[in-house]
Amino acid sequence: MNETWIIRCAELSDVQDLYFINKTSLGYDYELDKQKHKLEQVLNDNTQAVFVADIGGKVVGYIHLANYDVLYADNYKNCLGFAVDNNYKRMGIGSALLKQAEIWAKENGAAGIRLCSGVEREKAHKFYLSQGFIECKLQKNFRKNF
Repeated sequence: MNETWIIRCAELSDVQDLYFINKTSLGYDYELDKQKHKLEQVLNDNTQAVFVADIGGKVVGYIHLANYDVLYADNYKNCLGFAVDNNYKRMGIGSALLKQAEIWAKENGAAGIRLCSGVEREKAHKFYLSQGFIECKLQKNFRKNF
């Protein structure tokens, strides 16, 4: 594909494309209406950012960042979601999204970006390493639902 993209801030009208990417690229089938509500909240929170890769009005990738501010370390931006549509991988879109995320993080006083990735996502891990990330630790993730 010889298509060019732009990186821009997400808009509420992007929700259908984001839903598709979350479902097909990440495996998260979270209801569209709930995603729309969450996106609206995020877009109204200046401590968070969502950047999208847009090809002719279609969102083909995104990155979502929020504060990671703990008592025991410098402020980082936490990558909460990062994916590229399976049909648009290996075109440089992921690198461009990370570059935009880094610009935003620096502009907002962060010491860096952190992200977590499932152990099964080995290709993603190689990509992160190629982008200058370092592997810090292995951990288990716990959750308690209410």
